Amino acid sequence: MDFADNTGDYDHLEELNESDFEIADNQPDIMGWDILDTHKNKVGEVSELLFNAETRKVRYIILDMESNDVGLDDGRVIIPIDIAVFDLDKDIVKLPGVSTTTLEFMPLYERGRIINKDTDNDIRRALDIPERDAPIKPGSLNVAQMRIFAKR
Repeated sequence: MDFADNTGDYDHLEELNESDFEIADNQPDIMGWDILDTHKNKVGEVSELLFNAETRKVRYIILDMESNDVGLDDGRVIIPIDIAVFDLDKDIVKLPGVSTTTLEFMPLYERGRIINKDTDNDIRRALDIPERDAPIKPGSLNVAQMRIFAKR
């Protein structure tokens, strides 16, 4: 599996745990990692990954906000993988430019929800809501293309 670029491969999105794929042996398993906002607040954990089964590219991290340290309401939101930064030494996912304020505007995700270009645009618009004094604009740091899954 490769991390996706933003080319619009919305068809055939699957949750990793419900698929016939798994994380490859030589790649980090980010499931359960803490997710930190731009201010280093824990906003939740990686509960799932959404990927395109045909292209084998991850499109989104599913962020479960149940175990956050900043008073966010429980719920799950999807975060485009291309805005995440992975700290492999600390097993955390960083979201530069994303704050608790930003996450409050995110549409909630439920299993089976249709994700299309309009949904992706809504998510990216919510992520682009500027926060006063945000040090890094959302989307300014991108992950490299890399394989992270192998078929079971």
